[in-house]
Amino acid sequence: MHRALLLLLVLAACTNSATPPADATKQAEVASTAVGSLPALPGRLVFLAEDPQTERSGAIVAMLPDGSERKELLRGPGLYPAAVEQNGAALAVIAVDEQNGGHSEVLKILPWTASGLGKPIWESPPSSHVRNPSWGPGGRFIVFEADLDSFRDLYRLDLPAPEPGHGDATAAAKLLRLTDNPEGNFEPAVSADGERVAFVSSRDGNAEVYRMKSDGSDQTRLTNFPLDDWGPLWAPDGQTIAFLSNREQIDRIFLTGQDGGDQRRLTADQNPAQEPDAPLGDEPHETDPAFAPDGTHLAYCVRIGSQGVSLRVAPIAGGAPIALSDGRFADRNPVWSPDGAALVFVSNREGGELELFRVARDGTGLARLTDRPGADWLPRWSPR
Repeated sequence: MHRALLLLLVLAACTNSATPPADATKQAEVASTAVGSLPALPGRLVFLAEDPQTERSGAIVAMLPDGSERKELLRGPGLYPAAVEQNGAALAVIAVDEQNGGHSEVLKILPWTASGLGKPIWESPPSSHVRNPSWGPGGRFIVFEADLDSFRDLYRLDLPAPEPGHGDATAAAKLLRLTDNPEGNFEPAVSADGERVAFVSSRDGNAEVYRMKSDGSDQTRLTNFPLDDWGPLWAPDGQTIAFLSNREQIDRIFLTGQDGGDQRRLTADQNPAQEPDAPLGDEPHETDPAFAPDGTHLAYCVRIGSQGVSLRVAPIAGGAPIALSDGRFADRNPVWSPDGAALVFVSNREGGELELFRVARDGTGLARLTDRPGADWLPRWSPR
């Protein structure tokens, strides 16, 4: 089953009174912090700010990590911030057009400077599915999933640096098809050194995690289980891959070496289907894994009950996770600050509307960053 959906993070704007299992995590004490007293953090946040009255309309917005200096970068219907280049020099945007009953998607690569977003460096041909872009180091290339020539395959776009005074490198950009399987290839993730790409393929009957070189060669299967494995994510050192799997009849995060060896669950607690306070069909599935910049911890989310989602941080080496939230609300989509000191996440915890919140990695200093009509979500953190 293919689970790569761009709009995975659409959450129900509602609350839930369920509580997390008492013995599954070490609960951190969360103290409310005023935005004005937040410690300074590097970089900028970019996110989607939806208009409250007009369906599918909104703006891509940037702001400082304390919620100040908010600036609109791009406005229009169907725009989604997909991936920030590692140095913050460019932004990949997905533009969705659903006029007159049709549906098309375009990947746009836009330069990002202090003055805002420039004209697109490159745009993909319109297609029904163009998603999951993942940057190579230094913005040299980007790998994405699309149905340009097939049901679903992976493509690499090489983006040479524009000459001084010339912002448009479209003519020099080179598009390379990396995979060719009728069953489909999905969810590419480029390693930090740019040498390898982890991805999902259904070529052997069900969704499994594969690895290949970034030129498409040496395609190697890493997982082999009757159920589905998906959502691969490289650790910063390139030695470990995190992925999601339902091999235990529930969605859990697993870790594996770069060659597929030493596969293990991130958390070593009992089977969550046996945890207390989990109604039938509402077992606490894990989702949204995000490696800390130093690679020692992984932030992730656990569904508690039918609507609550708890934000947690677990050590990669093993040990009890820390619960940064208790699962009474839907806390999702964590992103790390470049220095690893804090996370920003999406929550409906105040008034039901989706807003951005910030919390230190130990669970202290919780603060609301956005407060306006309309949902604020899909946060990405740029280092500058």
